[in-house]
Amino acid sequence: MTHTTLAPEMVPLPRAPAVFGISRSGLYRLAADGRIRMVKIASRTMVDAASVRAFLATLPEFKPVGGKT
Repeated sequence: MTHTTLAPEMVPLPRAPAVFGISRSGLYRLAADGRIRMVKIASRTMVDAASVRAFLATLPEFKPVGGKT
């Protein structure tokens, strides 16, 4: 039997900075700008993981210059 680990569709806001590598205030800023989606489920704020992945995919690729990182 093979187990496949699925990425969560929604990530609780307190865990989101560790999951995505974006600060809590950065996530709020991105949501305010309409670049990612957050939803309320009862009293919990959840971050739509697909919207964060889509945003990250739009960022330019890092290209080191002169061998420095």
